[in-house]
Amino acid sequence: MARPQTPPILAQMRHSRSYGEQVAALRALKNDVTGHIQRKEQWVEAGILDHIVKLLQNARTQQGQSMRVSGSETGPYALSEQEQVRLQALQLLSIFAKGGPSFIKPIQEAGAIPAILANIFPVDNPGLVVLAALRTLQSITAASELSTQASTSLPLLTDSILVPSTLDAFHSILGSGGHTQSYEAIHLVAGVIARLCCEDKHRNAAANHGILDDLATLLAGFVVARGEVVPGAAEHGVNHGLNELIPNPAPSGAKPDVILEAITAIIAESRFRALLFINSPALLAIFPYVVFNPVAKGPRLTRDSQETSGLASTRWRLGAMDYILPIVPSAQPKVSAASFPSMGFSLSKRNSDILRNGNSRSLSRFTFGEAVQPEKPSSPLPFDLELEEMESPLVPWLIHLFRSTSGQERVMAASVLACLFKADLVDSDRESMIACLVIPPLFEVIRETSEEVLGSSTTSSNNTESWKLLIEALGVVARLLSGAELRTDSLRSAAVDGGAIRRASTLLTESYSMLSEPSARRQWSPSGAKPSTAEGHAPRLGEPGLLPSRAYRLRLRESSLNLIASLIPYKEEYRKLLDEAGAVGYAVESLKSCPSKPSMAKEEKENKDAEDVAESHGESLYGNNSSSIMISACHVIRLLSRSIKVLRTSLSDYGVGRPLFKLLQHPDVKVQVAACSAVSNLVVEFSPVREALLNLGVIKVLCKHAHSQEAELRHGAMWALKHVVVGGDNALKKQCIDELQPGWLVQLICADTEDDALFDRRNRRKQLHAANDDGDELMDTEPSPDDEESEDAKKWIWQGLYATRDIGTAFQRRVQSPRILRAESKLLALREAELDPVRKARNDDLAIQEQALGFIRNLLHCSSETADDQTEMVDYLFSELGQDRFFEILTSKLTTRTLHPFQRKHSRSVPPQPRIVGHVIFILTHIAASVPRHRQLVISQTELLKQVGQHFNSKNAEVRAAACQLLINLVWKDDQHDQEACQQRKAELRRLGFESKLQGLEGGDVSLGVREKARLAAWELKS
Repeated sequence: MARPQTPPILAQMRHSRSYGEQVAALRALKNDVTGHIQRKEQWVEAGILDHIVKLLQNARTQQGQSMRVSGSETGPYALSEQEQVRLQALQLLSIFAKGGPSFIKPIQEAGAIPAILANIFPVDNPGLVVLAALRTLQSITAASELSTQASTSLPLLTDSILVPSTLDAFHSILGSGGHTQSYEAIHLVAGVIARLCCEDKHRNAAANHGILDDLATLLAGFVVARGEVVPGAAEHGVNHGLNELIPNPAPSGAKPDVILEAITAIIAESRFRALLFINSPALLAIFPYVVFNPVAKGPRLTRDSQETSGLASTRWRLGAMDYILPIVPSAQPKVSAASFPSMGFSLSKRNSDILRNGNSRSLSRFTFGEAVQPEKPSSPLPFDLELEEMESPLVPWLIHLFRSTSGQERVMAASVLACLFKADLVDSDRESMIACLVIPPLFEVIRETSEEVLGSSTTSSNNTESWKLLIEALGVVARLLSGAELRTDSLRSAAVDGGAIRRASTLLTESYSMLSEPSARRQWSPSGAKPSTAEGHAPRLGEPGLLPSRAYRLRLRESSLNLIASLIPYKEEYRKLLDEAGAVGYAVESLKSCPSKPSMAKEEKENKDAEDVAESHGESLYGNNSSSIMISACHVIRLLSRSIKVLRTSLSDYGVGRPLFKLLQHPDVKVQVAACSAVSNLVVEFSPVREALLNLGVIKVLCKHAHSQEAELRHGAMWALKHVVVGGDNALKKQCIDELQPGWLVQLICADTEDDALFDRRNRRKQLHAANDDGDELMDTEPSPDDEESEDAKKWIWQGLYATRDIGTAFQRRVQSPRILRAESKLLALREAELDPVRKARNDDLAIQEQALGFIRNLLHCSSETADDQTEMVDYLFSELGQDRFFEILTSKLTTRTLHPFQRKHSRSVPPQPRIVGHVIFILTHIAASVPRHRQLVISQTELLKQVGQHFNSKNAEVRAAACQLLINLVWKDDQHDQEACQQRKAELRRLGFESKLQGLEGGDVSLGVREKARLAAWELKS
C-alpha cells in the first residue's frame, strides 16, 4: 500500500489563506480516506480531526449571510466558499464515523459534537449543510450502537446531543411542512430521535419541545395522502376550530416507517405521552370522534347479522375505520396462524387507486357512508360525554395500515399500536381483533426474517434490514403481550397457539451460536509508519467495538428474553412448555456477563475455570451480555421461579444461585434492582436454591442494599429480606435484624426519606434563587421552579393548536371548545400523576414502608409447632426496637399524618394506606397469637386499638378480615389460668365498641370471608 501524501494536505489545511484552499484540502483528504479504514486510522493518529473541527468552527458564516431558508438551494454551487468548507468538513466527519466505534472517541475528544450541532439549525444554515450535519449525527449514533466503551456508549452520547438547543432545531425541521425538499432532513431527524430516545428524561424532553406533536402532524399527512381521513372531518372540525389544522399530504413515495419508529421511541411505556400523541391537534382534526352511518346497506347488514348471531361483539360506537377492517368473532377457542378472511366491504377500483396513489380531491376515500354530526337530533349518543370516552379512530387505522403494508412499515404500525394498547387507550373489544389480525402476521414476519438471517455468520447490507425487522417484531409482540396483563388472555393464547414459546426458545438458543470473532479487529498494515503529527502526542483510537453480526445477535438475545417474559407471567402451562423447549439453561447463562455453554450444576465446577478465564479476558465467544440483557434475564428467572416444579428442577440444576448473587453486586444499580426481584422468589422456604444463596452471604448483601440511597434498590432489598425470614429459625431472623440494624429498620418504617430529601432539595434551590435575586433575604413568596413550569404548561400541550394566533373565529372556537378543554384537563392531571416528583417520592416512601412492615410481620410469624420461638422473637423485637416506641410507630401508621405542617404551601395530609394498615394489623395479630402477657400488652394500647377500630369500614376486604382475626386472637384463652384476664380483655373490647362493629360486618359485608371472620369473632367475644 502506498504511503498517503499527508504532509502536503496537512500543511495546506494549517496554512491555507483562503476558503478555496481549505475546500481543496478537505476534498483531497476525503478522496484519500473514503472506503479505506487503514488510512482513516493513520489520519486520526496524525491529529487530523482537530484540524477538521477547527475549520468547521472557523467557517461559520456571518449573521447577514446565514439567514437562509432551508431547502432553497438547488445544488452545491449555490453555496458560498465558507459554506463549502463546512459542507466538506461535515462530510469528512461522517466518513470517519462510518469507520466504526473506535473512531467515536477521537471524534468526541476533538470537540466535533458541538461543532456538528451548531450546523443543524435550518434558519441559520443552508439546507445542504443541515443535511450533511444530520447525516454525520446519524453515522455517529449508528457507530455508537456497536461501542463497548462506556465513554462512547449511546446513552452518554445522547446526553450531549439531546440538549434544549438541539431539540429546538429538531422541532424546527420536523415542523417545516414536510415538502419534498425538506423531507430528507425530516427522515434523518426522525431516525436520530428513534435511536437516541432510550431514557424517560430524553423522551419527556422531546415531548416538551413539541417533537411528538410534530411527528403526529407528519403521520396525519400520510393519512391525508392515503385518502383515509374520517368522512366529514373538515365539517366537524369547523365546530372546534380544527379544520385549519388538517395538514398537507405527505410527498408522493414517502413512507411513514421512520416517523412511526420515532413516535414509538418517544411514547415508550408512558400513558401520558401516549395520550398527548393521540390528542395532537392534527390527529384530532383528521380523526374526530364521530359515529359513522354507512349509506350502503352491505357493510351495515353484515355487521348486524354477525352481532345478532353472536359471532361479533356488539359495539354501538362504530366509526368509519371499523368498516375497513374485517369482522372478528367475539369468542374463538383457537386462533389460526393463517390470515383471517376479510368479511368487510371491498374497495372499488377507484378507491384502490386512491389508496395507492394518494391523489384525490377529497380528504377521504370513503364513499359508502356519512358521519353523524353532534348537532343532529337523530344521533342516539350524548356526545358531550360519550364521545370523549370513545377509542380514537387512530387505533383501527393503525390496524388497517398494518394489514395493508409490509416490511418495516407494517411492523412500525404495530409498534405504535402496542404503545397505545399498553397505555390502555385501546378499547377492550379490540383485543380479539388484535389477536386475530396482528399477532399471527407478526409471527410470520418473525419466522421469515429469522430463517433468512440466522443462517449467516456475517451481516451484510442485504440482511441488515431483516435483522432490524426481526428484532423490532419481537419487541412489538412483547409489548402487546405485556400490555394485556390487566385484560383477557386472548393475546397470549393466540401467540402460544402460533408457536411463540417454541420460536422464542429457538431464537434465544440461536443467539448463543459461537462466532469466530467476538469483536471487531483492526486491520493489519504492512507499513508501521504513520503520518507525522502536528503535536507531540498522537490521538488514540477507541476500542474496536462489536461486529454487526455479534451486535445483532446480542439484541436478538435481549428481545427473545423480553418475549419469553411476556409469555409466562401467569400460566403454569406456559412455563412448563418453556422448560421443555430447553430455554431455561440459556436464560441462566444470560445472567452472566461472560456466558458459556449452559451446563448443569454438577458440571459447574468443570466450566468454572473456563468462565473465570473468559471474565479475566473480558470477552466471550458467545458474546458479552450487556446490563439490559442481564436485567431481562432476571425478569425471566423471577417469572420462572413462580413454578415450584421449574424452581426445584431446571433452575436448581443449572445453578441459578451463583450468577444471581454476583448480579447483586453488579456496578449498575438497575441490574442490582432486577437481581433483588429475582432473588426474592429464590429465597422462599421451599426453594432448593435458598441454602446456596444463604451460604454465599445473601443476607449481608441484601442488608447493605437496604441502606442504599436508591429508593428502588432499598425497596427490592427489603422485599427479598421479607421472604428470607419466612420459615427461618430465630437465629437467622436475629442475624437479619443485626445486619439491617434496628435503628435503620425504624427509619425505613417511619421516615419519609424520599419526600424529605426532595423537600430539602427544593428549599435549597429556592434559597439559592432568592439569594441570586436580592442577595439579602429569603422571601416566602418567591415562586418555585414548579410554579414557573405550571405557567408554561400549555407550551408542551398545544404547540400545534396555538400555532396560529389570530383573532379569527376559528381560533376562538379552538381555544374555547369543550372538547379541547376536557382533553387539556385530562392531560394536565395525567402529567402530574406520572411526572410529579412529589408524588413519586411519596409512592417510593410508602412502598419501602410497606416492605419494612412486611418484614416485621414475617419475623413474628411462626407455625403452631414453634410457639416458643414466636414468643422469643416478640421479646427480642421489643428489646431491640423498644416496646413503647414500637407501639407508637404502629399507632402512627394507622393515623392521618400531615407532612411539612409549617410550610403552608407544601403541607399536605396523608391518610393511612390500606396496604400499610393491613401489615400493621397483622403484626398485632401475630403478637396476640403469642403468650397471654403479649395479648395483655396489646389490649393495654387503648389509642392503638381505637385507631384499629376506625378501619373496620375500610374499603379493603383484607384489612377488614385482618381486624376480625386480631379480635379473635385477643380473646383467645390458653388455659384456665388465663380465664380472668381473658374476660377483662373482652370487656375492654366491648367498651371500645368492637362488638357493634362486628355485628355490622357480620350482617352487611359484601365479602363472604369477612362475614365469616366477623361471625366467629363476635361469637368468641360473647362467649
